[in-house]
Amino acid sequence: MFFKRSTQETHARPTVKKVSELINTKSHKQKKYVSLMLVPSYSTGKTRSLRVPRAALHGVIISILAISAVITGLHLRNLHFERMARNLSEYLGETQEAFYEFQQISEQMQSDLIDATAQMYEQFSEEQIRAQREMDRQARRHQYALEDIWDHIDELERQIRGLDDERQELMDNLGARSIIPPIAGLMRQLEASQRELRSLSDLDRQASPDVAPAIGLMGFGGVSSNVRLCEDELLDRLILLKDELNLQRKLLDDIENHRLLMEPYLSNYPTLWPIRGSISSGFGWRRNPMGGSGSEHHDGVDIPARTGTPIRAAGGGTVTFAGWRNGYGNTVIIDHGSGISTLYAHNTRNSVSVGQEVARGDIIAYVGSTGRSTGPHLHYEVHVNGVARNPVPFLLEHYSS
Repeated sequence: MFFKRSTQETHARPTVKKVSELINTKSHKQKKYVSLMLVPSYSTGKTRSLRVPRAALHGVIISILAISAVITGLHLRNLHFERMARNLSEYLGETQEAFYEFQQISEQMQSDLIDATAQMYEQFSEEQIRAQREMDRQARRHQYALEDIWDHIDELERQIRGLDDERQELMDNLGARSIIPPIAGLMRQLEASQRELRSLSDLDRQASPDVAPAIGLMGFGGVSSNVRLCEDELLDRLILLKDELNLQRKLLDDIENHRLLMEPYLSNYPTLWPIRGSISSGFGWRRNPMGGSGSEHHDGVDIPARTGTPIRAAGGGTVTFAGWRNGYGNTVIIDHGSGISTLYAHNTRNSVSVGQEVARGDIIAYVGSTGRSTGPHLHYEVHVNGVARNPVPFLLEHYSS
């Protein structure tokens, strides 16, 4: 019995060892997988098991939890926005009701104000209404008076501009004749006189109130003080313009006085070349042109030209001689006043007579070679107080046409 038992125990030990090894092996594999049992809904179906890797199962569970968290957050945010929208809608409704209430109050206040204004206007007495109307009439009269003053101011300014333009034109014309020596001196006197007149006028203006050169008409509407102020300013402006007009007249009178002094020189002073050409023999001592011995004093200048060329008066004046003169041939002498006379000799013929008045540029004779002459030319002399002078300084202008 003992041996037999020992034999069984001996055979049983190896078997127990293998089972334990088997169990250990399976437990190690079970750690990597998770078994899922699938139970069908119908009774006859077979139950199935599904082995899923443990890591994949964990990933699925985590993803499900994350998605659930996101969905929950979005839902809570949506609920927050819905609450805000409801609150805003309620606030807008309250604001709209307040606006309607304010609009009604404003309309009522406006209506009350209109009614109060109408009542105040009705409360005006007839005397107050008449006084207001009288003030309006006075304002209109002042307005008409101001308009008349403005018309007068415009007319004065127009006259001043016209006189100033006329004065400037006269000064320019006289200045252009300053090439005539006596006129140049008189022009200097005139310019000094004009400056003195303006200086005296400036002193007078400094003593007068300073008034703007232009005052705009303002609306009246019964404001008599503004109307009176504007009228006073316009009247001051009118006074200044009258002073300026008087100054312009004084300046013109001054120019006219000086022009009268210049008149003899303006019209009569011999500044014109009698003919076009160049001087062949000048003023002063020269050899005898006829070929004789010795020298002679040439009292004028010789200007060669073709026979028949018109000779013009160098300045305005009176013909004092027109005829034959020994040595000069056909000769014309013109008295220009101020002790100045001119002589035109060797003419083929004369076209003026003694006592005739001529103007600067008038034809008085024609070029020839009469008298003591070597060929056709004009012998031209200038005498001042009976003394022959060099004509060249007097020859300042050429005939323009």
